[in-house]
Amino acid sequence: MSAASVTSAFTAFVQPQMGRVFTALGLDVEYERAEGNTLYHRDEQGELVPVLDLMGGYGSLIFGHNHPEIVAHAKELLDQNRAVHAQFSLRGEAGRLGAALSDVVRRETGIKEPYLATFGNSGAEAVEAAVKHAELVRVTKAAALAEETAAHLQAARDAVRRGAATVDPDAHQLPALQGQVAPTAGIDGLLAAIGAHNAAALATKPLFLALERSFHGKLVGSVQLTYNAGFRTPFQNLGTRVRFVPMDQPELLDRIAEEERVVLLDAELADGRVRIVERDFPALTAFMVEPVQGEGGIHALTAEQGRAIRLFCNKVGTALIIDEVQSGMGRCGAFLASSLIGLRGDYYTLSKSLGGGLAKVSAMLVRRSLYQGEFDLIHSSTFAMDDFSSSIARKVVEMLEDADGQAYRQVTERGERLVEMLADLKSAYPDVIEDIRGKGLFLGVQLRDQGEARSMVLRGSAYTGALGYLLSGYLLRQERIRIAPTGSAGNVLRIQPSAFLTDEEIERLRGALDRLCRILRYEDTLHLVHPASDRTIPKPRAEIRDFRGAVEGYEQGEPRPVTGPVRKVAFVNHLITPAHLRQVDPALADFSDAALRAFVLGMDPVKKAAPYPGVRIDSPLGSAVEFALYPLMVGSEQMGRYLASGDVAGIRADVEERVQAAREDGCEVAGLGMYTSIVTRNCTSLNVPGIALTSGNALTVAMGVRAMERGAQDRGFEVADATLAVVGAAGNIASVYSQLFAEKLSKIVLVGSRRDGSARRLRATVHGIYQECWARIAAGGELSGIPARLAEEPLIAKWLADGAPVDGADAADRGKAIAAHLQERYGQDPFLTVTQDGDALRGAQLVLCASNSPEPFLTGEHFAPDAVVCDIAVPNNAVEDLTVQRPDLAYMLGGIVATPHGESLHPSARAFLEAGQLFACMAETALMGLAGIDRHYSYGNISRQQVLDIAALADAHGLRLADYKSAHSV
Repeated sequence: MSAASVTSAFTAFVQPQMGRVFTALGLDVEYERAEGNTLYHRDEQGELVPVLDLMGGYGSLIFGHNHPEIVAHAKELLDQNRAVHAQFSLRGEAGRLGAALSDVVRRETGIKEPYLATFGNSGAEAVEAAVKHAELVRVTKAAALAEETAAHLQAARDAVRRGAATVDPDAHQLPALQGQVAPTAGIDGLLAAIGAHNAAALATKPLFLALERSFHGKLVGSVQLTYNAGFRTPFQNLGTRVRFVPMDQPELLDRIAEEERVVLLDAELADGRVRIVERDFPALTAFMVEPVQGEGGIHALTAEQGRAIRLFCNKVGTALIIDEVQSGMGRCGAFLASSLIGLRGDYYTLSKSLGGGLAKVSAMLVRRSLYQGEFDLIHSSTFAMDDFSSSIARKVVEMLEDADGQAYRQVTERGERLVEMLADLKSAYPDVIEDIRGKGLFLGVQLRDQGEARSMVLRGSAYTGALGYLLSGYLLRQERIRIAPTGSAGNVLRIQPSAFLTDEEIERLRGALDRLCRILRYEDTLHLVHPASDRTIPKPRAEIRDFRGAVEGYEQGEPRPVTGPVRKVAFVNHLITPAHLRQVDPALADFSDAALRAFVLGMDPVKKAAPYPGVRIDSPLGSAVEFALYPLMVGSEQMGRYLASGDVAGIRADVEERVQAAREDGCEVAGLGMYTSIVTRNCTSLNVPGIALTSGNALTVAMGVRAMERGAQDRGFEVADATLAVVGAAGNIASVYSQLFAEKLSKIVLVGSRRDGSARRLRATVHGIYQECWARIAAGGELSGIPARLAEEPLIAKWLADGAPVDGADAADRGKAIAAHLQERYGQDPFLTVTQDGDALRGAQLVLCASNSPEPFLTGEHFAPDAVVCDIAVPNNAVEDLTVQRPDLAYMLGGIVATPHGESLHPSARAFLEAGQLFACMAETALMGLAGIDRHYSYGNISRQQVLDIAALADAHGLRLADYKSAHSV
């Protein structure tokens, strides 16, 4: 099976999202062989490629891949036909493994008490076992306390009833009883109130404590103890109650204990007096900690922090569970990383390297004095305790302990050598590397935040948390080194090699990281993007260049004083073609169009990009907006595919996420442009409360009309004398254009397609135009264009004489009646011509192209000499080289708006704009903020009146036509 088919099968049948992400980041490889610190895969040419593996199975390979001694032991077990499934019997190998683990823990911690083992198949299962057992201990304690207090309360009741005792007068003053029972209620009333209180206390949901940044697994129970909200939140209603504590603030523990304290009320009978006392109820099940946090960014507990946690657990009488799944088994230079800081646990969880890279095995260890016998039965696993995995794990323990712990000393020495090298890099690149953390061979390299980088690629990957994964793709494909970031800190590269890491491998890593640091320092993202593009296309250059000054700085200067509010607004944009990435990120300029296209198509599963810095736009009326772009890394080609296939749910979700992000950033308005408005049905498919939406279509139409008027002026003819042809006239925007131009000229040709329903929709367009003409006539005032000509018609004169209504049910069909009147009187409509013949365009001086054809179909042969052509269709109706075929044409894609005071977008986001310009759809978004419009505006179909109103607002706020738009917006 080829690499491509493997990727396809994995994506289709196993992990559809992650498979696409692996491909997007250049991590789509299938490893076919492994030994030591090396993995092997085949490249696009089928050649075997060795890769230095510094991920180490997320810490599972302390002895490397397929260690010969472990492999030999495994083969021996298989050759012996050892029993794997022998459930409900004495499991000898499991017993020997349990004894070995207990001995090692006792040796390393100095604890004399033995530990009992419960085995599973993964680290998360070990955590689940610890959680369940600790809760069983808590429940047992709670039941005993409840039984004891119930007996004491009954004894007190009996004593009072016999007259052998009286109730202490202060009993009713306890906080839990104040206001709950009167002193006159007697012993029965008092005990009823106590019973209600105790019942509520007994129903208290158990609490677990864990550290911020913690990771303890992703099963139903363990995920509740994992700090990353992305993993935990979807399942928070399924699990237990957890409070997360900052690692560096142990002083908060006492406050938490007080806040979470639950008491049962008990009775003490002495000297003929019944006193009511508080008994602490065990509401806190356990405190779970990792001595070295892995997924959270490689953070090690200090001895002081560990001491504070242990003292707290002792004080409140709760269990301490130490999660050594990743940090244990020698990874940090000792069997238990916690032993290095003198921290002792009631429970330990072990896995990963315990299996020697071959077996899937885990262990939960608990002090014998805590163990609950019934746990043997109420917790079990079909695949746990088998001879194969137990024997492999015992072999690993023997290898770790061999030669008085030589493996631990080797890990410590190799870790020190690795840290020394990394510290050299940090000194050389303090602007790139922020910190080196960890213990032994459990290390993290924290990179500085790239959120302020000028490179869009770096800024965007930092924004999405994908920077580490992008760098991992580079290291894999360019340097043949396998490293991954930590799961919850994407800017921390995790390094977890085997104990057999060589000096040569360390120096190889030095060279790779040195080059990576230079790439980050110089923002030369070509090297990061190439692995995520079409790798069959050679990388255009090998050298690392300095692009720090390639993107122009963006300084807006001091804001002008305003008298009104400053609102935040957002605009969701996207790439028109991948080639525009050269402007967005100049380091990509050497890529071919094909390579850039491959990159953009590959980024489909991770489309969102970092917002651009907001531009302040001030109105002459005193208000202002902060206008920010919220981009999507997706091109028109993909958008067209979504529409053609009908598979728009995903891209709608992406657009909605961008709008939600804008709202969370405080934006009051979100505008959509080009395909983002089309795929969302002009915003109507979005459901994001609390933010006003607009497609920008109203101002786009208004500025498009003005642009065509200017184009006519530049061509030396009057609009009033021209004929307008409208291609795709059945659509809403084309219809509104026609209604507006009907007031300016006397002849419009409406061109439709030959598809079913086109003729009916064109008739509706005709009726709509005449309906608006009638409204204009009935409103009075000076008339021009078609309304002026219609006012001379006898039918119209009669309506005016009769006082015919302008709106309401009686006026609904005026447009239809006008069309019928003209047809009857003249035999054909003298003003509006309906046709399906594209050759009719040759008789028009003004042409509006608005067909939803999936392919361009208008060539130079279709247009009159010196015609003004406005193509608002997506994709365009005119062929790409129209202006080459016909340089006499004024070809435009709409109108460009000048900002009030020359305010400009970020230089890398301007596309075809000059400084001080916005596309009309953007300008409408800004205008809504300037004018304080807090409702949807161009939402769904737009009307002629909306266009007129927004145009008037634009004039008032200083937004005016700058030029025609001769190229696409992004």
